[in-house]
Order: sequence, then structure tokens, then C-alpha cells
Amino acid sequence: MHNIFDYLDWRGDLSFTQDGFNEVDNLIFSVLAYLELDPLFPPTLEGVSFTIGEIGELCCQFQDKDPANEINPLFRDIPKLLCKVSQSNRFQGVKVSGYVNQVDFEKCNQFSALVFSLNENEHFLAFRGTDDTLAGWKEDFEMSFREEVKAQRDAVLYAKKIIATYPGSFYLGGHSKGGNLAVYAAANLEPEAQDRILAVYNNDGPGFLPHVLELEGYKRIVGRIKTFVPKSSIVGMLLEHGENYIAVNSNVFSLMQHNAFWWEVKGKSFVYEKGLTKGSRNFSKIIRLWLDQLSREQREEFVEVIFNLLQATGAMTVSELSQKKLALANDMLKSYKNLDPQAKEHLKKVLKIFFDKSQKVWLSSFEADVASLLARGSRKKVAEVPGYKYKKDST
Repeated sequence: MHNIFDYLDWRGDLSFTQDGFNEVDNLIFSVLAYLELDPLFPPTLEGVSFTIGEIGELCCQFQDKDPANEINPLFRDIPKLLCKVSQSNRFQGVKVSGYVNQVDFEKCNQFSALVFSLNENEHFLAFRGTDDTLAGWKEDFEMSFREEVKAQRDAVLYAKKIIATYPGSFYLGGHSKGGNLAVYAAANLEPEAQDRILAVYNNDGPGFLPHVLELEGYKRIVGRIKTFVPKSSIVGMLLEHGENYIAVNSNVFSLMQHNAFWWEVKGKSFVYEKGLTKGSRNFSKIIRLWLDQLSREQREEFVEVIFNLLQATGAMTVSELSQKKLALANDMLKSYKNLDPQAKEHLKKVLKIFFDKSQKVWLSSFEADVASLLARGSRKKVAEVPGYKYKKDST
């Protein structure tokens, strides 16, 4: 299966002047948004810019020993991607600027973005997806009950500032939460700013609470939103989407397909699938049914309890949780025992609703499969009767 690394082998010699921006370029920029570039872009200095080629010369410095790189394959392969794009004719001259990176552990906020300028008048605003911090993950869960999380407010302010400062036209995009931020930012811009947006790319990012889809700004931009999800998408099927999506082939299992390095590429496009797998559709249905049974207050209390249990372990990142292993289980068990009775009862209630809905959806899916198999078997037997010609039911 060919991926974005193969794309760079095939088309890395073609400049953007020779062959314009495409959907695979979008994914590459969206993944590069995960790069930790703080040493190059200190917050005290504005207007700093580097080409991707210049950043690539420092590539070894970014291949740090962060445990997240060993645990999460997406993070692990990003330095390799940087080195490869920095040596390609297509990407090495692209200018990188406008880098911001903010993490607030107390307020559970994580936001990062940067600008890739293909030329003076064509720019890609890339919003980073969820990083390794528990603060970032908690903010993701807060999207299920908050009208607006802080990262979304930050994305709107960032997009307004960049579009007011840079000339020309813009693409907005991101992977995972970054895709959500790109869509949210575009939907909350003034019409004059939206007119300068060529397209908005959401690469397996979650959707929104229903009120976002009713925004006038969302309705104005929805025709330019391009949402790509792997065929077994889980993250990209969360919450509500008003735009159509395109399913992309991936050969790895379930949640691993969220990793953009496993999306299949052919030429300058993804390899499309007819639709989502049954597992993806069922999971999406389970989450919708589960959330429909919970008020926003119940969702908020559930998220608070879960992350209080996680943070009681002393971990600040997902990597630290993964490293704790058995100690993690012991710490969480102790924290659970110390919960007040009301919190325990709420946790049990919410989890019971989830498992009940899961059982119902999968049982219904299994029964439908059995009925379909029996129907096919019955048609086959009838078709074997001499002189009988089976006709497909037109209904």
C-alpha cells in the first residue's frame, strides 16, 4: 500500500508552480503541524520565518527522545517526514511562519497552528491535532458538552489575524482535532475573510454539537469543506457533520487508521472507498445513542470524573500513563475508592448506558447479518430449481 512517503517519491520533484496544490499536500501539511518548533519560533519574536528546507537542516534536533514518539506511530514518523519533504523540490522552498504553541494544564487547553506559504499569495493554515498532553485530550472530550472550547476560540482569532496580515488566498486544514479547528475557524469568519478561502480540509477530525451547523458562517463555507476519513473511522465520526465526507482506504485495524501515514495514496489523490466499514458505522451509532441519553451536565460530570482519575496518577501526558502500566491501574483504583458516592454512582450509570447501547447496536447488526445470509441462501436454493430464473427485487 502506497502512502504519503511514496507520494513524495513520485511527485516530490514537481514544484507547486508545475503542479498545483492537491488533497495529499493538505495531509502532509496537516501532519507537519505536529512538529514541535518552539526553539525556532520563540513567542517574544514575531515575523520569524524559515523555509521547510532550512528547518530540515535541523532535522536531527527534532528527532528527540520524547516517549510519545515511541508510543504513538504518528509522532514517531513525523521527523522522518520532515527530513523527506525538506529534500524535495516541491516542499523545500515553502515558507513556514506564524507558529504558535500554547498548552495550559490547569485550564485544559491545547492549541497550536502555523502557516505554510506556497508562494506570496497562496497559504495553508495548519491547525495541530491533539498532542500527547492530558490537557489536550480533556479539551477534546469537552467538545461533547461545551458550546465552544478555548482551542476553537483560539483558532478563530488566529485565522482572523493571519488572513488580515497575509495577502492572497488560503487553505485551512488539520488532522484530528486540527480538522475540527480548521472548520470551526472558517465558519466563524466574516464573509469578506471567507471569500479568500479556497478550501477547508478536515482529515478525520470530529464534528460539532448541532448549533455549529446552524451558524450562517458554516452554511456559507460548507460547500468548500473537504472531509476525508479512513474507512474504519472512529474519531472522524464523532459528533455532527453537516458536510459530506470521503472514505479513504487503509489496511490497518480500526483506530490505527486514524494515523495519516496509513492512508492509501495513488498519484495525487487518496484511494477512495465506497463507504465506511460496518464497525465504523456501528461505533458512530453507539456514540450517538449514548450521548442522546445524557444531558450536557451528565456528560460534563462524566468527563470530570474520568480525567480526575487519570490526573490523580500524577501523569501529565498519555505517554506517562502508558509507561506506568501496572502502577497506573493501582493508582486509578485508589483514586476510584476515594471518589465520593455520588461520583461513583454517576460513573457507573453513564458506563452502563454505554454498554447497554453497544450491546443493542451490535445485536441488531448481527441479526441483520443473519437475516441477510438466510435470504441469500433461500434465493440460491430457489435459483437451483430447473427452469427458474431469479429476478432481483426492484424495491
